[in-house]
Amino acid sequence: MDQFSSYIVANESVDLSKSLLNEDEGVWLSVNKLHSGVVALDEKMRVLPLISEFLSYSFRNNKISRHTAKTYAKNLSYFLAYLKNRKEFQKTHLDEAFLTVSKFVIEEYLAELRTKYDLSTATVRNRDATLQAFIHKFLYQNHELRNAYIEKSPYSNGLISGPVKQKLVISCSLDELTKLIIQSGSERERLIIQFIFDSGVRRSELLNITKQDIEDAIEFNSQKLIHQNTDMPVISPYAPLSIQGVKGRHNNTKQRMTLVSRAVLNRIMRYHASPLYKKHSRKYSSLSETPAFFNAEGRPITPKCLSKLLDRLSERALKKGMLSKPMSPHKLRHGYAYDLLQSPDIGQTYVDRLAVVQKSLGHAFLSSTEVYTKIPTELYKTITNSDGELLTKADRMDRLVKSTILKISLKDKK
Repeated sequence: MDQFSSYIVANESVDLSKSLLNEDEGVWLSVNKLHSGVVALDEKMRVLPLISEFLSYSFRNNKISRHTAKTYAKNLSYFLAYLKNRKEFQKTHLDEAFLTVSKFVIEEYLAELRTKYDLSTATVRNRDATLQAFIHKFLYQNHELRNAYIEKSPYSNGLISGPVKQKLVISCSLDELTKLIIQSGSERERLIIQFIFDSGVRRSELLNITKQDIEDAIEFNSQKLIHQNTDMPVISPYAPLSIQGVKGRHNNTKQRMTLVSRAVLNRIMRYHASPLYKKHSRKYSSLSETPAFFNAEGRPITPKCLSKLLDRLSERALKKGMLSKPMSPHKLRHGYAYDLLQSPDIGQTYVDRLAVVQKSLGHAFLSSTEVYTKIPTELYKTITNSDGELLTKADRMDRLVKSTILKISLKDKK
């Protein structure tokens, strides 16, 4: 099963003129029709009908995203390979082994993942949830055009694996962020890294942020507010930034708001005013279509491009002994959560700040955010001033901008 593969088609024209369904009487399937679905193949490039039907049904009905379809396909292939290596399933055809698998066999498989392969409880739980979705919610249940494939489900009492052991979230501290940023000689790269830390965006969300989103945040920040204890107008040190999330239901984007520091917005404004940014932004007809950040070639920054940037800068810092671990986009996102929780001007209590983190990170449940309540003590080292008082998130971002900002000249190409 090492060569197991899957192919996903989303509302695309597919040439089905040579399908077996067209061999008897007339043409039943046409190339002109748009199709959506998933095809799962074994190592001999044979279609796995049960898995393909499950994935196609779930994908077409917006029950799973393209990414989840790929994950499900891999997880099901791992378990099918395990079944084919067991004596009682060696003669089963294609993916028919799923029709007779028992709870005992699944328990042995999950136990092997933990003991033999030393997989984390979270990974084991993910494999278990995939099997539950396929066996219990698809094979065991009646559907619109067919009856259930199996009469008894091994998942009648819920998931089989044990609870996930919660680990301490590994994040990027402000000190590590500074050391990472100075590895780059490009203001554009330095800005992007600080922006991710300051906004908490996922790596897949960065290319969705437009110049219009930044302009809207700046417009809010230009408004002067009246403080309750004085008649003097004040400017908020933060601004709400609209994020088109990637984890909405039914494969739709989910909009949320996050907080961005005024210092970082000002740094973005300097970047947008540079000849480098203006050269690439001319290709777009409106602010709502213009990416807020470009890569070195003048294209929107893809998740893969962002990961490569952090890998490159992390490697430099590791070789110099400045960092003890590599940094990833998600560690910067975790750093945002910790940074916000320790800002005394965001909410009156820790619970208030936790709620802000939940909303800005786009967590549907507060339980997803509560992992950040375990604060590593070393993070406190870089968030206080000389008098030992906690600095605000805005103060910390302003100091970082002043210590790392570079001038973008006419000669800069990236």
